[in-house]
Amino acid sequence: MLEGGGQILRYSAALSAISGRAVGVERVRAKRTRPGLQPQHLTSLRLVEQLCSGSLEGGAVGSSRIVLTPGAPTAGSYVADTKTAGSCTLMVQAAMPVCVFARPPLEANGGATTSGRPGPATTRLELRGGTDADLAPPGGYLQEVLAPLLGRLYGPLMEGLRVETVRRGFYPRGGGVVTATVPTLPPGVPLPPIDLSRRGNITQVTVKAFSAGRVPTNVASRLAAAAEAALRRTLRKLPNGAGGPPPILVEATVETPETAFGDGCGVLVYADTDTGCRLGASAKGERGVPAEEVGERAAAELAEALEAGTCVDQWMQDQLIIWMALGGGVSRILCAEPSLHTRTAMVVAEQLLPGVKFTLTRQAPAGPAAGPQQQAPAAEQAQAPAAAAESEGKQRGGGKKQEGGGGEGGQGLWLVECQGAGWTVGRTLALPEGEVE
Repeated sequence: MLEGGGQILRYSAALSAISGRAVGVERVRAKRTRPGLQPQHLTSLRLVEQLCSGSLEGGAVGSSRIVLTPGAPTAGSYVADTKTAGSCTLMVQAAMPVCVFARPPLEANGGATTSGRPGPATTRLELRGGTDADLAPPGGYLQEVLAPLLGRLYGPLMEGLRVETVRRGFYPRGGGVVTATVPTLPPGVPLPPIDLSRRGNITQVTVKAFSAGRVPTNVASRLAAAAEAALRRTLRKLPNGAGGPPPILVEATVETPETAFGDGCGVLVYADTDTGCRLGASAKGERGVPAEEVGERAAAELAEALEAGTCVDQWMQDQLIIWMALGGGVSRILCAEPSLHTRTAMVVAEQLLPGVKFTLTRQAPAGPAAGPQQQAPAAEQAQAPAAAAESEGKQRGGGKKQEGGGGEGGQGLWLVECQGAGWTVGRTLALPEGEVE
C-alpha cells in the first residue's frame, strides 16, 4: 500500500512537467477524513501548471481525479497562495525540480522577442500559507537544511539556490511567505549522482528557536536551552573521532510583526559532518505544552538519527528521491528504514521516468557474514505483506536487497541506490495525443 495523499500528487505533477508526459491521478486522498484535493494540494498543482504552461483537469477543492497535461517548463517569477494555513513549504517539493529543468525565457521587448537569445536562467517563487505546520517541514528546514545540502551536492550547477522564510505564518490564519530562487541547468547537462553513504564525524550542531506574536518572549530562549542541553547529553555519548563532542551554536529570536503573522513558536536543530552531510529536525510549540518539552522533542528526533549513523534525516530521505531519479549515474543515500512517503516517491519515479530503478539494501548488523539477498520487483515490494518478507528474512539470514519502492519494517540502516535517468533540460517523453499515464 502506497501513501495515497499529497506525496503522489506532488511527485506525479513534478515529473509530468519535467518529462512532458501527461499524468492522471484517481481516487485522490480517498481514505482521508476529508477526501479529495485540499487547498494546499490544489495550490501546488496550480503552481506546477503555471511553471510548465500546462492544463490541469479536475482542479477544484474536493476533486478526486486530476489530469495534468504539461507544456514546457519556463524560468520566470511565479506566486502561489494557499489562502489558508496549509503548508506552503510542501510546494517546494513539487516546484523546485521543475524550476531546475525549466527552459530559459527568451529576451523580450513589449512581448516581442528581440534577439531570440535566452534570458536569465533563474526562477523566483513566492509561496504563501503556513510556514510552520503539522506534518510538513518548516520553512527554516528548507532554508537551513535542504537548500544548503543541494548546493553542496551539486556545486556550481546550483549556484544561487536560496530559500528564505520572509514571514512566518501559523494555524489557523496562515499568512506566511517563503521565497525560493532556483537556477536552471545548462542545456544538455544532467545532474551528477548523489552520494550520501558515509556519515563521518559531526563537526557542528546548530539550534535555532523562535517565538512570535503573543507568545511570551522568553519562550524562544527556553526552547533553545532545552534543545541544547538534550543534544549535549547525546553528543557526549557518541564516538566522534579524536576531536570530542562538537560545538553547538545557539540562536533564539523573537519575531517582529514584519517577520511573523500570528502566534507561534518552534525550534530547528541540525548537525553537520565532515563528509558533507547535514541532518535536521524540528518541533513547533503547542498550546499547553511546556517549551522545554518542545525543545527536547526536536533534540530527540535529531539524536535518533545521529545515534543510528544515518546520512540523511527522516524529512530529507523522501525529498531526495526525485533528485536521485532525475540525476545521472548511480546515486546512494544511507538512511533509516525508508518511510511510506519515500517508498511512494520511488514507485512514482520508476513508473514515470524511463530507466530509473531503485534498490534498497538493509545493512546487516555486525557479526557473521550476511546470507543470500532477496530481490523482488518494485510492484511486488510495494504490496507484499511484511510478515511474508520477515519470514523469508529469517530463512536467509543477514542483509536483504530489495528493488523499487517497497521494503518491510525493520530497524537499523538502509542503503538506497538509484540508477538515474540522466535527465536534461528540453528532453521530453510526450505520449501520443490523448494518452495519459
